[in-house]
Amino acid sequence: MLYTLNMNNTIFLIVLLFLSSINFLCAQDEDPLFTRAGFKFGGNYANITGDLENTDARVRMHLGAVIEFPVTSNFFVQAEVLYSAQGYTVEENNVENDISLNYLTLPIIAKYYFVPKFSFETGPRFATLANESNSIGDESDEFFNTYNDFDFGWVFGAGFKAESGLFFQLHYTLGISNILNSDVTDISSNNSIAQISVGYLFKTKNNRRQQSQQ
Repeated sequence: MLYTLNMNNTIFLIVLLFLSSINFLCAQDEDPLFTRAGFKFGGNYANITGDLENTDARVRMHLGAVIEFPVTSNFFVQAEVLYSAQGYTVEENNVENDISLNYLTLPIIAKYYFVPKFSFETGPRFATLANESNSIGDESDEFFNTYNDFDFGWVFGAGFKAESGLFFQLHYTLGISNILNSDVTDISSNNSIAQISVGYLFKTKNNRRQQSQQ
């Protein structure tokens, strides 16, 4: 219980510092900028790290909606609502077991364009476990109670955005919170996900008018 409280306090402080830095940058640019919404999809190379050894990664997928908020001319924040299929493979009693952990996620990504079109990207990722399953057919209560409903991680990566709105992203999510329920098991593990994504941000009428003036 004490560990959970300390983890929650740490997550709150990290997010508070992250949002404070965005608020500071927001006052640095008064040029008219426009919010754009769109979608993204792509592949996950998902595994876990920590006490559970000898696991293998699984190639899965993610998809969802995104919205990009301008802060300055070269700094944006992209909020996402994604379905992210994750998990890992582990050998149990000489049988390979594919564990599926599927999350609804809310990444909040700060995007800094160090040159036009190319950005460094980072930010927190909040996730809730939508469902879990395994390939050996274990449907016991112990299996379904093994995994925590909430997951927190931090995203690092880079992106490319064309003037058309087409964009590409390469992200790595470092899991910070323990995905395993400490009431069921005394080991600790974290999600580890590499993602490659393609997406599109729709242009509004104002977007087009603003570009034509540049």
